[in-house]
Amino acid sequence: DSRVLETHINELIRELIALSEQRAKYAKITIHTDFQNDLPVTYLSQSEMQQVLLNLINNAIDAMENRGGELTISTHFKFEEGVIVIEVSDNGPGIPEANLSRIFEPFFTTKPVGKGTGLGLSICYGIIQKMGGQIDVKSVIDSGTTFCIRLPVQDPPVS
Repeated sequence: DSRVLETHINELIRELIALSEQRAKYAKITIHTDFQNDLPVTYLSQSEMQQVLLNLINNAIDAMENRGGELTISTHFKFEEGVIVIEVSDNGPGIPEANLSRIFEPFFTTKPVGKGTGLGLSICYGIIQKMGGQIDVKSVIDSGTTFCIRLPVQDPPVS
């Protein structure tokens, strides 16, 4: 369902955290939030946005599963640029530099055979591009990974 709806990003993220909390707890991972409270409302496909964020949250949990850790999701609004910035950060093992440039490629995966299709991040990339936004990643081995999504605030669709 890719209908464009009025969306409060922080609320959407809160719902996804509620869905992920059990799995995180089981994996000894604490989820923190750092939300800007007065984010502007935007119009987007909520189901697609949920797919993107759930993918990032699940990847972070996968990365930290055997060692525990912290996942922090933050939001803020860049007024000058009219973009909402969402950051999903973990303090997991990090991504080797050789893989960083490839992680949005279709079928690229570092997960064991049968564990990942390598489509998650390429689908996320496509969805964010379609929304007029950007997604990028920074990672440092042994200290963690941050995915940063920049979404332009969209007006209601003209009916």
